[in-house]
Amino acid sequence: MRWYLILAVALASLLLACGDGGQDEREIKEAVEGFFLALNEDPPKAYTYLSQDCKEQISFLQFATGLSLLEGFLGKGEPEVKDFEIKDREGDELQADVEVVVHSEGEEIALTQDPEQRGPTRFVKEDGRWRFSDCDVFGGQDAFGEEAVATPEEVGPTTAQRAEADNDPDLPGQYVDLPALYGGPYPDTAQHESEQIDYRAQGLPPAGGPHWGQGACPVDPNDAQPFCGPVPAGFYTEPWEAESLVHNMEHAGVVVWYNTSDQNVIDDLREFAQENSDLSLVVAPFPEMEEETIAITAWSRRDKFPTSEYDRARLQEFFDAHACRFDPEELCGGQPQERDRPAPS
Repeated sequence: MRWYLILAVALASLLLACGDGGQDEREIKEAVEGFFLALNEDPPKAYTYLSQDCKEQISFLQFATGLSLLEGFLGKGEPEVKDFEIKDREGDELQADVEVVVHSEGEEIALTQDPEQRGPTRFVKEDGRWRFSDCDVFGGQDAFGEEAVATPEEVGPTTAQRAEADNDPDLPGQYVDLPALYGGPYPDTAQHESEQIDYRAQGLPPAGGPHWGQGACPVDPNDAQPFCGPVPAGFYTEPWEAESLVHNMEHAGVVVWYNTSDQNVIDDLREFAQENSDLSLVVAPFPEMEEETIAITAWSRRDKFPTSEYDRARLQEFFDAHACRFDPEELCGGQPQERDRPAPS
């Protein structure tokens, strides 16, 4: 438990110290608040603060086991950073020494060991957020042992996991059971990969699953770096790789895929994108789909139909129901959102 307390407060103190005002400072404070909230209430959300390298080494259930030991502890007092020093910084990587205490019932309790004994804590900035890169500090099986790994029932489902598993037939689109396909609930359904992914088992276009995340993509698909994701919101006339667009859905987004020569439909899709100029909407061609076909997807939901059945209202209903419904990183206003469901037809 002590190591998890060290990491929790070290991240907060590091982020506060690195802020230099303006938008960056606001984002840093939001990240700190989100992380502390997640420690007690949303382990998968806290898991997103690990670097990609750490997530490849440490399973979510191992991570959640350690966090479960913290339940209620941070609510006993406010942590105070007594000493903080950045020891080394190179680009988007940092090492920092931190001394933190928490005040509880009139006592000052040390949460961190002497930096000379434990050494600095390492962090990396990925996808615009600071994340833990000290993977060994989390311990893995050396710390927990195989018997200590928590079950999903012990950890409890989060808002994102409930949204992912919601097969309510009144919601627009067909339900895609991602946990059954990929071996567990989110975040095990959303691993970052650096290779082509075969989505055919769930049907095309994909409605979630493993995807690319080696940095945000540029605005032009032709300039995209390998394995990038997510994609900037908007309307496109050139295709993106599906692996990049799945990352948009993990970020609370909706994707419209089209494979049609009907210019009237294409023009209407462009107008739909403009009218819903939201960070969560991407409209792009998908030539791997059947000809004269339109599809709209969100995490664990897909509606697919021939161009002859195209209806703007059908797209709007899907978008209104699913944009921000699955929002594990709380990108929609800082709070998980569950939009009103449309009335059954």
